[in-house]
Amino acid sequence: MKKILLTMLSTVLFLGLAACSNLNKQGSNNVQNSNEQGEKVHKNDDVREIVWKQLSSEQKDWIDGDWKDGVVSKITLNENMMSGLDDKSYEGKEVYLIDFPTKSKSIPNNMIVYADVNTFDYIGNGLVD
Repeated sequence: MKKILLTMLSTVLFLGLAACSNLNKQGSNNVQNSNEQGEKVHKNDDVREIVWKQLSSEQKDWIDGDWKDGVVSKITLNENMMSGLDDKSYEGKEVYLIDFPTKSKSIPNNMIVYADVNTFDYIGNGLVD
């Protein structure tokens, strides 16, 4: 009886471990995936790097350092933040805010960049105090 119980318990544990290892392999994908609407979605990629590649050379020259120096946060865009943006469809939606330090010696010495949360597409620059 003990042997049967141990065998069943071992089998259940083995299947559980096998299922968990498959989930980890599927979740560690660094490739662009598609969601239901066909939009590109990035898994495990750094939003700073992807947005950095979309910036103009003048913007990159203005930043002190590179994409690794940006600080990412999520915010909800409101009307006051949108004056520098042409695309008003993001008003009231959650977006990434990436704060890059600039080479400017005066204050403010940073550049704010907004990016779409799902596609990491560059939306525009934000206002700086």
